[in-house]
Amino acid sequence: MFKQFIARIGLKKIFIVAIGLNLTLIIIGVFYLLRSYNKIIVKPNQPLATTRSTPSPTPTPDPLAPYAILLLGYGGGNHEGGLLTDSIIVARVEPRNQKIILISIPRDLWVPLPLDKDSTTNYKVNAAYAIGSDDRQYPDKKIEFTGPAGGGQMAKTVISRVLGFNIDYFVAVDFQAFVRIIDNLGGINVNVQKTFDDFLYPIEENIKETCNKSDEEIAALTATLSGQKLDEQFTCRYETLHFDRGLNVMDGTTALKFARSRHSLTDGGDFNRTARQKLIIDAVRQKIINVNFIPKIIPLIQTLSNHLQTDIEVKIMEQFIAKYSQLSQYQISSLALTDQNVLENGISSNGQYVLLPKAGENNWTQIHQFILDPTLLTPTPTVRPSPKPLETQRFTN
Repeated sequence: MFKQFIARIGLKKIFIVAIGLNLTLIIIGVFYLLRSYNKIIVKPNQPLATTRSTPSPTPTPDPLAPYAILLLGYGGGNHEGGLLTDSIIVARVEPRNQKIILISIPRDLWVPLPLDKDSTTNYKVNAAYAIGSDDRQYPDKKIEFTGPAGGGQMAKTVISRVLGFNIDYFVAVDFQAFVRIIDNLGGINVNVQKTFDDFLYPIEENIKETCNKSDEEIAALTATLSGQKLDEQFTCRYETLHFDRGLNVMDGTTALKFARSRHSLTDGGDFNRTARQKLIIDAVRQKIINVNFIPKIIPLIQTLSNHLQTDIEVKIMEQFIAKYSQLSQYQISSLALTDQNVLENGISSNGQYVLLPKAGENNWTQIHQFILDPTLLTPTPTVRPSPKPLETQRFTN
């Protein structure tokens, strides 16, 4: 019966029908991808033109011009200070040189934020996204720092001044989206640089637990202790993390803990955490290269509209996807602003621990020079594929 059917309509027609069916499925997939992607795009509010000017010819854009993307990670949801950005990394892409530079910005950097139209007030840089996103508490901001894209626009503007070059786009991801993205990739292979323990990793649902202490005991502890010393008195609010040096396979939850941990005695603090976050970025990049990720993106983006935000328009994203095979071959280097190079520890006027430019408060000239010197760049370690199947690897949490 089947042979007779084949003979009757011809192999050529079957081949044409198969091609047409595949093209239809691809078109449907792309349509749903673009429709889903549109849900996470936010368009910045534009300032009103005050004077009329004669239109001038638009110069032809340089296809090899460098561009930069600001990557922001924040808690979201029920996390305390949910819009404060734990992770701030700028990816500067240089097509002409075929390289990508990852520049880490510490969250405690003391920067001027434009809270109203005429003046600035210094805050930690991790507040830029939160303040730009909050039009109710900060109603006097310039129009470009308001609306759904206000947080990203403020963070881009402030960090551009710090680094000395324009940041073109931003991508903001909360913890829930971070976990889903990595789980959607089937986990990632992370080359952990050193063995470490963290005995004070917060359990979000327990963060207000009394740990069987009375109100009087809590008041006495709060009056005499602060910071980590106070945290250590409430062990029920925290869990212990352990990571072994070497290749670890991590699911989304474990990767988030690895990226956020900062209380280790051997690998603690924000600077070590920043280094680990760049290992995560490189591991995600390697995994995307090695898997067919387009089919995974379609259902993923459909679930992330409330957890992921970007100002990269569809046509720009289409260009990135078209050039992805080239971008995946670029050399990646990393650069971190720390107290070992251009920053120094300080105390703000309201008593907060902050990081200041060594050249002086709000003086970014030395940082601009530091970024321009290519001899100061450190290559990012490359994560080699695991010799064992993913299912047989083990990670420790």
